[in-house]
Amino acid sequence: MNREIAVHRSAEADALNLVQSLRALDAKQLLQAAIERGLTFGECINAFGVMPEENAFVSAAQAVPDDDIEFDDRTVVARSERGAFVHCWHFVPNAAAGIPEPSVMLDELLRFASSIEQPQSMRLQMVRGAMAQVMEALEDELDQLEGVAREVSPVRIEFGPYALDILPSDLVIEVVSTARDQGFSPILAEALLNWIEHQGNLLDQLAAERFVAAA
Repeated sequence: MNREIAVHRSAEADALNLVQSLRALDAKQLLQAAIERGLTFGECINAFGVMPEENAFVSAAQAVPDDDIEFDDRTVVARSERGAFVHCWHFVPNAAAGIPEPSVMLDELLRFASSIEQPQSMRLQMVRGAMAQVMEALEDELDQLEGVAREVSPVRIEFGPYALDILPSDLVIEVVSTARDQGFSPILAEALLNWIEHQGNLLDQLAAERFVAAA
């Protein structure tokens, strides 16, 4: 029983120390600590937002049809003297932001990876060669990927005396990571990783079908 009491008091002391530590932080420090623990922007919107039925400005904003604007279920409102600003998401296509098609970005990535001046590792040479093969085999379909995502096994890509068993999406991620560390455009790097996040599985499916058919 004494041990249980000691453990309980220790837990209470730890909790008290935590509360005191939090009270010593200002709002920005608390926010940063929460972000480091996994807080997302969506959770902030849910905390500060309101439902359309709770606010006339949100209801009015959502009543205006616009295919390029989307609202969260809970929406943040900032009142002004003559109305309110309603938080929304305005879609901007890649072309409007100066982001080229995936095939163009992949070509630029491959050129950059080939121009890295420092002695290249065997691994970099292999993934670069494998990526070049994938791009050559799929060049006509890279910019029009569509379909239903499904699980795909790694593809065997052979070039010269070498072969890699790897998903093409992982190839792109690996080359982007290496090239970014060497000065590759951070804008193109982010755009390529975003493309892989949304279309990587379809890229893997197409490559699997193409390389298996050619085997």
